[in-house]
Amino acid sequence: MISNKIGCLAVALFVCSACDSDPEHIAMIYPGQESASFQQFTRQCSSCHRPPMPDVHIAKAWPAVLARMQQHKEQRGLLVMNDREQQQILSYLQTHAKKGSVE
Repeated sequence: MISNKIGCLAVALFVCSACDSDPEHIAMIYPGQESASFQQFTRQCSSCHRPPMPDVHIAKAWPAVLARMQQHKEQRGLLVMNDREQQQILSYLQTHAKKGSVE
């Protein structure tokens, strides 16, 4: 029975991974997935693209990236984030950002 469940899980993972053309993004595990900040991040950022991993930038770079994404949403006629949503997402990204001072 356990081997049957493992087999089903393996098939499910294979099917899901076949939909993704970038092997680096298969089964991505984001930090803090249980948080409300993560939920806000995925809700807002997935409207145009796959949400980036927070550690692709250092903390001080995220405000500019977030501002640029806000502009893209506005240009596309999408609902822009309010100040609270932006702050919540920025907090999530900076908390889990790449460590260091140089990108």
